[in-house]
Amino acid sequence: MAPSLTSFTDAPRPAATAPWMVLLAQALESEILPRLLESHRGTAPTQNQHITAFATALLADDMEQLRAIADRTIIQTGTRDTLLKDLLAPAARLLGDMWAHDLCDFTTVTLGVFRLDQLMKETAGAGGIPRHVAYEHRILLVPAPGEQHNFGLSMVADAFREDGWCVRSSPCITRPQLLRLVKHEWFDVIGLSISADRWLKHFPACIRAIRAASCNPNAYIMVGGGAILAHPDRTRFLGADTAARDAPEALHLANIFMETSVTAGLHTSKTQLVDAG
Repeated sequence: MAPSLTSFTDAPRPAATAPWMVLLAQALESEILPRLLESHRGTAPTQNQHITAFATALLADDMEQLRAIADRTIIQTGTRDTLLKDLLAPAARLLGDMWAHDLCDFTTVTLGVFRLDQLMKETAGAGGIPRHVAYEHRILLVPAPGEQHNFGLSMVADAFREDGWCVRSSPCITRPQLLRLVKHEWFDVIGLSISADRWLKHFPACIRAIRAASCNPNAYIMVGGGAILAHPDRTRFLGADTAARDAPEALHLANIFMETSVTAGLHTSKTQLVDAG
């Protein structure tokens, strides 16, 4: 028997819930969510139930219910990270799977992503304070030129801002715009997301052009997105420095790079002083 959608919120479904919502919930539980959660082995059994309740409210445009779920998650766990990692991110992937399986149209997906983005912005700063301040650390986060997707990047940008980074981002950008930006602004890290295979052909040339144009010759270039995650071995052929699976890993890798850069800089300065003496 499928788990009840009401148990996560301890509240009955609105009377206005249409039959299609019941069918949608059944499709989520029996077809889409099992495949989504298969890639995350070790997920608690109730997580399927929680994501189903969240996704149903998301597609029904029930912002009151969504805010209640978000608030309760933050209060119960004491951290906003759980909301982002265990509900918002799976919900975004779920929307993509539903679209791929013709369970919803492009407009529904777009509105769903808009609501996810709204929730993420509304809960910014909840559940704690930045772990450390690193305002001198600058990162640029953009989709690959030609692509127009932004929720995954929004989550990454949010994680970096929470950690004290100065973040520049855009939901879409052309190659000339990107090259002008890195030429005139200093970025320690440049993050590029690519979700569709059709953009991979020109991606290595784009990364080479970024390196050539960047006013920071040592900029750390990080890639992510569906086209990369599906084939991790592609990273070495693209010319990027590393690939990240999600926002926490991207932040971890970027902080390691910055710490290494500072250490190397101190070592170089010390060597120069000794040589000068």
